[in-house]
Amino acid sequence: MTNNLPEPATAPTGVTATVRPGTPWKPFMPDRTDGLFALVAYALGFLFLRWVFFEWQGWGVALYTAIYCGAVTFYLRQKGLRMPRAGWFWLAVLLLTGLSYSLWQGNGLEPWRNLFLLLTAIYWVLSATGMTLLGKTSDWLPLDGLHGMFTIPFGNFGSQYRSLAVLRKQRLTSRKQIWSVLLGLLLGLMVISAVMPLLFSADNGGFADIVQGVWEQISWIRVGNIDLFLQAFLAIPTAAYLFGLIAGSAHRRGSPNYQQDSAQKSMDALRILPMATIVTVLGLVSGLYLVFIFSQLPYFFSAFVGERPEGWQVYSEYARNGFFELVGIAMINLSVLAVANLGGQNTRRESAALRVLNVLLASLTLLLIATAFSKMALYINVYGLSVKRLLPCLFMVFLAVIYSGVIVLQKKQFSIMRLAAGVGSVMLCALFLLDPDSLVANYNANRHLSGTLADFDAAILYRSGPAGVNAALKVYEQTQDDTLRAELEQYLYEQKYMSAGSTGQTKDTLQRARVRKRLEQYELKPTGGQGDSAPLLPDSKHP
Repeated sequence: MTNNLPEPATAPTGVTATVRPGTPWKPFMPDRTDGLFALVAYALGFLFLRWVFFEWQGWGVALYTAIYCGAVTFYLRQKGLRMPRAGWFWLAVLLLTGLSYSLWQGNGLEPWRNLFLLLTAIYWVLSATGMTLLGKTSDWLPLDGLHGMFTIPFGNFGSQYRSLAVLRKQRLTSRKQIWSVLLGLLLGLMVISAVMPLLFSADNGGFADIVQGVWEQISWIRVGNIDLFLQAFLAIPTAAYLFGLIAGSAHRRGSPNYQQDSAQKSMDALRILPMATIVTVLGLVSGLYLVFIFSQLPYFFSAFVGERPEGWQVYSEYARNGFFELVGIAMINLSVLAVANLGGQNTRRESAALRVLNVLLASLTLLLIATAFSKMALYINVYGLSVKRLLPCLFMVFLAVIYSGVIVLQKKQFSIMRLAAGVGSVMLCALFLLDPDSLVANYNANRHLSGTLADFDAAILYRSGPAGVNAALKVYEQTQDDTLRAELEQYLYEQKYMSAGSTGQTKDTLQRARVRKRLEQYELKPTGGQGDSAPLLPDSKHP
């Protein structure tokens, strides 16, 4: 299998036949390690719901990510599994993504950061156990992901209870009693969190004085009883899913039909289009793009010199129109390349015409990417930066890397999907750790104070959350615009109020702690006539 996007791949040299995620389906045979991890899986499910699922903010997500990675790694080592190189890469990606939650709130990155964290947590288990189709990240990544997200966990959904049954039949040695103690602590904390509020309500003051200090230190367990019992109940199916994914992968209990040979046969069955049809389609599409581009050179290239073409009076419409044109054309071109190279009766290596047309279509797409990027740069130069304008720019860079890879692929053999996954993951991790909301706010503040940006859109600060505090203070202290100062004071008051309310909670972040320290010297009052309530979010002037 040649590892590339346009055509299915054969097994690379050096990969033995033992790297097979699908094995003949047989009963799940747990041992004591599985039984102990079944208890840990319930704790993981409960903490996921408590710290992650209902919050998606703060150090709670980062701590859970570290606990999850540590527990799974320890379990796999106890099962005698050695993590391959791909597993270490995805482990680093997962930990860095989780770490970003404790640093910045990242309003502009949601829900993409949450989705990326979940998918990476699943795919890392597959990589760590060698359950991907080729034993590593390859062009089969989408199918590997679906196999790991649905087939493995739901196919082993009841394995947690079989593993728990082992503990009833086998007596734990004293060396293993620590697991029982940990389980008791977890269940005890759940009961205490429900009973403690009732004791407080019945106490006349003495008991409250005794436990007040300790209670403040463990304030993270103070939630409503309904929430606590709901989380404990939902932790049951959540734990079953997690255990099914992790233990099922460790026991290599994937779908028996998910084999490299069967997958390759399915891909080969798609090769039904004659090469003459493929060449005709690619030639017509490429010719159409060439005629279209040369007939509208002023429209496509005016942004390179900082001008709008005739008939376009609004920068935002011009830039957004160019970006969505790019997305549509890029997706169509990827689909055309995939169909041409996966559905043709001849492979790329067998047809020089196909290789030439692949390069031509990819090059035309790169040209359109460059023009769209110039339009977005023109838009940012006029209206300033926002996360919704930054993300399209990064997406265009990502697409440029992929299409450049398609061109190189015509000469060298490598996995285009591995390139996309690696580059995309590194870009996302860097984005998460660099706090784009803060970068956006500071960029606009510096340009506004230097006179190169006429309007400072305060609505962007509200979307940035606490990330915009430093930029807001910089503008607030230097601007002479009373209206803008009132807007900024309202925003700063809200952030001071919200940051103070997150103290000691799992949703707290390093960024919010810095905001509390920075704003404690300011006597801020709401200016919107709403008393102590949070101000309303003003409408943005531009998207």
